Amino acid sequence: MIVDEIMTRKVITIKSGDTLYKAQELMVKNSIRHLPVVQGKELDGIITESDIRGAFVTKSIGSGKITVLDPKQMKVSDYMTRDPQTVGPETNVEDAALLIYKNKIGSIPVIDNNKLVGIISILDMLGLFIDLMGIIHSSSRVDIIMDKDPKNFESVSKIIHDQDLNIISVGMAPYAKNKKKQVYFFRLDLCETAPLVKKIEKAGFKVLNAID
Repeated sequence: MIVDEIMTRKVITIKSGDTLYKAQELMVKNSIRHLPVVQGKELDGIITESDIRGAFVTKSIGSGKITVLDPKQMKVSDYMTRDPQTVGPETNVEDAALLIYKNKIGSIPVIDNNKLVGIISILDMLGLFIDLMGIIHSSSRVDIIMDKDPKNFESVSKIIHDQDLNIISVGMAPYAKNKKKQVYFFRLDLCETAPLVKKIEKAGFKVLNAID
């Protein structure tokens, strides 16, 4: 899957000459934490909720007096991040996620031909994960212990399909009691799992858990 399929296209932006007061207003109004800074359609930088908070961290100077800061007089250009990490619309979502993780950032502007065309955030990726895992759909789950041989996975998948059931997603985790085995979490369309469990166990596999 590529960034173009899940990115936010209607991007709320701000200009470098605008004030921190306006940036904060836009973030609160639109329930966002990141604003790409643009000149026309070209990206100048990005300013975040964290950048704005950091602008108001003051230090005692000389006599211990604290400078009073006015967000209506403070310019975005003085606090934004210049040359932020960016991706293209054709970038794999996995690569974008890795950039977000490695750089400890919440979102990445999407650039095409030097123009801002979207933004992809942690929330976009979380939404994709939830959708792929079928978490918000009515579903059933069967957890099966298997050897790592791909033939075992194919055998269980065939049993499930032979019962006219649809596999929404499959997760895997090591099996603590035997390093040579794994637990496969089959998320299925909502169904009665008891008949399926009997078929799977009859084929020689151990069902660890089943949830209707």
